[in-house]
Amino acid sequence: MNIAELEALKAVAETGSFTRAANRLGMSQPGLSRQIQRLERELGTRLLERRGTGAVLTDAGRESMNFAIRTISDFEALVSRFGPDPSALTGVIRIVASTTPAEYLIPALAAEFTGDHTGISVEVVVTDSAQVARTLGDRQADLGLSGMPSTSVGFTAVSIGRDEVVLAVSNEHRFADQRSITIDQLRDENIIEREGGSGTWQTVVQALSSAGIELPEHKVSMTLGSTQAVVAAVAQNLGIGFVTVHAANSHRDKVTAVRIDGLSLERDLNLVYETGRVRGRHTQAFIDFVQRKSQS
Repeated sequence: MNIAELEALKAVAETGSFTRAANRLGMSQPGLSRQIQRLERELGTRLLERRGTGAVLTDAGRESMNFAIRTISDFEALVSRFGPDPSALTGVIRIVASTTPAEYLIPALAAEFTGDHTGISVEVVVTDSAQVARTLGDRQADLGLSGMPSTSVGFTAVSIGRDEVVLAVSNEHRFADQRSITIDQLRDENIIEREGGSGTWQTVVQALSSAGIELPEHKVSMTLGSTQAVVAAVAQNLGIGFVTVHAANSHRDKVTAVRIDGLSLERDLNLVYETGRVRGRHTQAFIDFVQRKSQS
């Protein structure tokens, strides 16, 4: 087994085609097929089901694909870290981020960092906070940014900024002229909730639990999958919902941020990474850069 064979398997799995995979890798289709066959012989099992010009992973193939992703990622990090030109920082940094840091934190950080390191690019995948550690564990990303600290063993979470969750209401809503309300005033309100993996919603749930407070009887008008969807629904006066203060303030023409008396909804925004994972110089440079920014 070698890296080239694992890269061949990964390319076929991602493109669904031997022809497209061969084109991606810059090799002939027969050459790629031989690499897959050698890997299957070594493992003693079929990894791909051929379907005309296409292919899909078998159960063994899916497990091997996960191994290939982790191994290729670690190998690329080693090459970056111990390669022949230690003075040059080049490569791609893959970041998985929850909505708030993806929209309000990463763009400025990435622009400043890549402005100083022109050989490095940053790719961002947006998901909910619960998925960040899973994506890192599967080696689908190098770093994570989340509004919730990672509780998974083997991960480090470093606070790089502060954020606040507020209640967003339409400017036409009866709460719009109030800077804060009591928790009891939410009774019978139409509340727009986020999905369970949302760090914003988990911040609200944990703050209520810590304060020994329960939401009063209310209506759940809908459950949405993103901050922007909640803000859009609030702006149309379809309900009220908890979002970050950044999101509420960016729509001041239609939305007002309201706080809840006696409820602290401030939270850390965290840089998350695998503690013992080998990282390329370019990735470590970004970690160092972000930590310096957070301490300045």
